[in-house]
Amino acid sequence: MVNLELYRIFKIVADEENLTKASEILHISQPAVTKHIKNLENELNVELFKRSKYGMILNENGKKLYLKIRDSIETLSKSDLIFNTHKDIKLGVHVNMPSRIYNEGISNFYEKNNNTIINIHKLNARNMFLSLEKQAIDLAFSKKYDNELYDTNKIKFIKIGELHDVFIVNRKSHYLNKRLSKNDLKNITIYTLKQFSSAYQNLIKALEYEQEDKINIMNVDFTGIIELLKNRDIIAVITKEYIENQLASNELHLLDVGFSLAPAEYGVYYNVDNKFKELDHLMESLKK
Repeated sequence: MVNLELYRIFKIVADEENLTKASEILHISQPAVTKHIKNLENELNVELFKRSKYGMILNENGKKLYLKIRDSIETLSKSDLIFNTHKDIKLGVHVNMPSRIYNEGISNFYEKNNNTIINIHKLNARNMFLSLEKQAIDLAFSKKYDNELYDTNKIKFIKIGELHDVFIVNRKSHYLNKRLSKNDLKNITIYTLKQFSSAYQNLIKALEYEQEDKINIMNVDFTGIIELLKNRDIIAVITKEYIENQLASNELHLLDVGFSLAPAEYGVYYNVDNKFKELDHLMESLKK
């Protein structure tokens, strides 16, 4: 059976000669485009492109295939829209969530769902929930947030695992070899994410702020915190799994404060009115 979507993707990559440009046109990730091209090559048992630093250039096999499908692909695509029974998925992912956390789940999904495309949309928390409510996206992969951010009657959360918020400094920090108490930390400005984030909520609870205490915390977005850590001697609270590359390279360091912050749940959010079999399959793949 001909998989029309693979040929459509092939034609766009051939036209653009560039995976990044093709992924933008298709509204799917570059790894997904690469995987679909590889699936087509495996189906046909030939290579179709010369892969180089200059882009994706059709080889002789690719040119022959392109000439055969070029004029008919649009007509076939229109026919497919009438008879196609599968549905593509719009997956919202929180802007700070590293792709490696959900990539394996997506790869497992593609192994059993060759006809479905996952379009990945990077969103902040508020836009993510708004998009879910309007069904502009089908599923959201994110940390768990306060219920006040969304309508709990419409949107449900399924826990998949846990992430860990930690105290971070840069490699030149004068705090690096100090053991700071909770009182010490309350007297130092600590940088973390917005007030509805798990990092902020966990920090407030861990430092045991009283109602009359002045909260000495600065709310900055993730990119801003990383830039501050590069240029200033600050203490930040961010999710360890988001900065594993910087920790491995010793660009950033964990600060030993003698206690741990509560773990943050992560998982999938979905709209209860938006259910179809491909979406169920993706949820199961992500959970596994």
